[in-house]
Amino acid sequence: MEKIILLFTLFFLFSCSNKNEKEVDFMLDYTINTNHIGLFVALEKGYFKENNIKLNILSALEDSTSDMVIHKKVQFGIYFQESLAAKLAKGANISAVAAIIKHNTSGILSTKDINSIDKMQGKKYGSWNDPVEQAMIKEIFKENLIKDVNFVPNQDSNSISSLKNNIFDFCWVYYAWDGVLAKTLKLEYNFFYLKDYIKELDYYSPIIIANNDWLKENKELAKKVLQAIKKGYIFAMKNPQESAKILIKYAPNLAKNKEFILNSLIYLSKQFADKPEEWGFIDANRWNEFYSWLNKKEILKNKIPLNVGFTNEYLK
Repeated sequence: MEKIILLFTLFFLFSCSNKNEKEVDFMLDYTINTNHIGLFVALEKGYFKENNIKLNILSALEDSTSDMVIHKKVQFGIYFQESLAAKLAKGANISAVAAIIKHNTSGILSTKDINSIDKMQGKKYGSWNDPVEQAMIKEIFKENLIKDVNFVPNQDSNSISSLKNNIFDFCWVYYAWDGVLAKTLKLEYNFFYLKDYIKELDYYSPIIIANNDWLKENKELAKKVLQAIKKGYIFAMKNPQESAKILIKYAPNLAKNKEFILNSLIYLSKQFADKPEEWGFIDANRWNEFYSWLNKKEILKNKIPLNVGFTNEYLK
């Protein structure tokens, strides 16, 4: 069951409101991290204010965001194409309206002795116990003739600690966070991007989602919100150092890891988009290829519909 453990307004753009101001709620996928930088740059630089928008940023557990959007309790949220699959297969009335990162930067982080996929044979994999996640990992093993891997629970938000403590030998993470953290700490680990082993796994993650009905009823407002966010990400692409300071300002708990935050944003500045003006746009072929792959492998009980669940309309 999806459960919100933390739901509160982090920031209000203005101390005083005006009658022309539109209030919009935006829910994160979890706690503040470098993936969210465009939101906080837009907040700091006044890009929402320029459009008479008061954005309330809400923090929630990862799996609660989609339900909050589906039931119109928030207007926007951050989610993932791989997690959205099960929702769309059940007919959820939501769509991805922007891709935060152009390509899939997730992969397998392993201990230093595992320097190739074949050396994962007989080792322990720290699983998040998600059916899509497990299917992707198992398919990579299958294509590389790996038959003996022990799946164990990954219950620690800090995968680096679990690797160091030999709880498991490798796990699925995002390079911008755990990968960059390992590098910043000068730890000897290896990283294998999923998309390098199965081309269909170059899906979009994370994404910004919204309720379809709300979008239709608030088209111009949705465009203004996304244009402000896009402007924030473009700034972050060009100014990772200043962006790191902005993120830490809004999330002071990150201050103790300034070098890591900066390194993560330097990495992401080259990953958000190939060209700044292209930020957010979703390629239909790549979107459909991933879901076609999931359907072919019969990962989920219900088929995932193609050509739905995403739109570039509100970025134009």
